Amino acid sequence: MRVPNKHGRKEDKKINPVSVFSFFLLVSLCFSIVFHSMSPALAADTKERLIIVLIDGEEIYIRSGSSHTFLQDYQLYVKGTDTEGKKIWIELSRKGIPLQDAIVTEGSQFVYSQNSTEILNLTVNTIYEGADGVLVRFSPVYQYLDTRLPMPQTPVESHANTSDNTSSVRPGLETQAEGFDMPLFLFGLGAVLLVTGFFAGKRKRR
Repeated sequence: MRVPNKHGRKEDKKINPVSVFSFFLLVSLCFSIVFHSMSPALAADTKERLIIVLIDGEEIYIRSGSSHTFLQDYQLYVKGTDTEGKKIWIELSRKGIPLQDAIVTEGSQFVYSQNSTEILNLTVNTIYEGADGVLVRFSPVYQYLDTRLPMPQTPVESHANTSDNTSSVRPGLETQAEGFDMPLFLFGLGAVLLVTGFFAGKRKRR
C-alpha cells in the first residue's frame, strides 16, 4: 500500500504565478477597454454642463430707468446717464439683490461671472439719445446656465412696463453626450465576465 506523497499534494495546491499574472493582466486590459469607451462621454457630459447656453448672441433694448429680466431671474437695469448721453450706469441684480454695476459707453463689454464661471456677457452696441432719456441696444448678448440655480423650465420675458424687449429668448439646453461607444463598452464588459468566469471555473475544478 502506497503512502500518499504529502509533498506532492502541496505542489498541486500551489498557485501558478503565471496564471495569476495572466488573469490580472486580462482583467486590467478589459477594464481599460471599458474605461476608454466611457471616458469620452464623461468628458463631453462635464463640458456640456459647463457651457449650456440660455441666450446665444441675441440683442435687447432697454430705456433709461427700465430693466430687462433674463432667465434664472437675473435683471439688468439702466439706472441713469450723463448729461451728454454718452455714458450710462447699468446694474445687474437678482431678486432685488445688487450683484454688479458699471459705467459703460458704446462698445463696452459687461461680463458677470460667478466662481470663475461666466454667467452673462453683453456688449453696449448703441446708445440712442431722446427727449425722455436714452435707449440702449445691447448686442450680442450671451447668458449661460448658472448651475447653482434651478434649471429654467420656460423662457422669462421682461415686464411690459419696465423694458422694451425685441429679442426672443431661446434656451439651448442640449445635454446629449457624444463619444460613447456602446459596442466597445459591451465588448469590454463581456470580456471581463468571460475571463472572470473562466478562471473561477478553473479554480473550482482544482
